[in-house]
Amino acid sequence: MRPNKLSAGALQQDSVAQRLLSPKLTLQTVLKPSGLKTLLLQSWLPKKLWCQALLIQCVSLLLIASIAPSVINSVFAFELRSGLGLSLDSVWFWLIPHVLLVSILSRAANMPVWWRWIHIAFPLAVLVMQQIALPAIVYLSGFVITLALYWSVHNTRVPFYPSFPVTWRAMHQLLEQHAGEQPLHVLDIGSGLGDVSLFLARQRPQDQMDGIEIAPLPWLVSAIRARFFASRTQFMLGDYRQTDFAKLDVVFAYLSPAVMADVWHKVSKEMRPGCLFVSSEFPVADVTASRIIYPSPNSPALYVYTL
Repeated sequence: MRPNKLSAGALQQDSVAQRLLSPKLTLQTVLKPSGLKTLLLQSWLPKKLWCQALLIQCVSLLLIASIAPSVINSVFAFELRSGLGLSLDSVWFWLIPHVLLVSILSRAANMPVWWRWIHIAFPLAVLVMQQIALPAIVYLSGFVITLALYWSVHNTRVPFYPSFPVTWRAMHQLLEQHAGEQPLHVLDIGSGLGDVSLFLARQRPQDQMDGIEIAPLPWLVSAIRARFFASRTQFMLGDYRQTDFAKLDVVFAYLSPAVMADVWHKVSKEMRPGCLFVSSEFPVADVTASRIIYPSPNSPALYVYTL
């Protein structure tokens, strides 16, 4: 029996206007004024997290720049300089209030925790790089490599993160239990450097192992590796949403929680009964996995869904 299909739209958040008109939320915000402030703040913030982060950094810098001259020329600054030898015109001094301010603003904007750490690390990294004074070509090279590696993370919400060898071995055992010597057609979506597909192709030469990756640099590395090792694995550059899942027997994914609902919608709609969908670390919300495999105590779990 198939698990219930989960519509991707069911997990999308309501618009700000709808939430403001919700009687339940209105009562909550009356009881909790901070909730109304947060909602109003989110109403004028950009939808993209990176746009929110850039806006918060700019707002903080503008506020710091507006008050810094007055503080530097104040009597308080003169006393600190005379008594303690502390100069307030140092950019390192103003880094502290900037970090505190962006932390407060990112928390008020309800940004994910890891974005708050980026807010703290980004200005510190900028100042350190200014002190080191590296050639411009170093920054250009870093930008090109990062762009090619992470490419469309701001749209796909799936960062580059390679899987572990223990996960590859667990996938091999799962395929052996599922089909034995029967050939399978397996697709790794978000295949990265091709580790999983290349390993499984060596272990199960009777299977057709494919990988699809949207970022050009990992795809190029995986394609070169397949050519170098004379593997039958085919790596495609593109979006998994444009791939036909109906011809597949097994789909493996190591993506992120943000896209699991969309992936499951496509999997449950297109894959045939008896086929497998395997997600490393991230389960599908509101759908019970047929099996949960723990490859090792310190590695991500594998959530196995039988269609």
